[in-house]
Amino acid sequence: MKDLFSQSFKTKLKIVGARPDMTPLIGLFFVLLLFFMLGSSFVQVSGLKVELPEVGAPSVIGVEKYVITVANTTGGVEISFNDRLVNMDNLRQELIMVSTYSRLGTVVVAADKNVSYDVIAKIISMAERARLTVVLLTLPPREQRETVFEQQ
Repeated sequence: MKDLFSQSFKTKLKIVGARPDMTPLIGLFFVLLLFFMLGSSFVQVSGLKVELPEVGAPSVIGVEKYVITVANTTGGVEISFNDRLVNMDNLRQELIMVSTYSRLGTVVVAADKNVSYDVIAKIISMAERARLTVVLLTLPPREQRETVFEQQ
């Protein structure tokens, strides 16, 4: 009986010692790589070293690459627009050009925390006169604190 059972259920498949096909796995890897490269935002870091001030609320905004960097150096205040050093007059012209061909109309200002408010206010005012939205770059606070409302 034992021989009859083993003979009736014997498989006719033969095991072949071949390696699995890696082509679909490699294709999937490249598709995922392409997805992550296109989905990530590449923000180019400016050549000027800037210490951003800390504020209470973090924000993430997707914008075009119109970045004004204001740094406090030994020679005074340096202003760069998209990594090109400019003065206030050239910056005004650049902002007017951006307002004509930008579809979002947004400019990011990355100002050193040691730069006087007067310079930052002038830059923001120029951008607003050119009908652009201004975003001031800041860092989130190092520690999260609760907001406490005191009764007066």
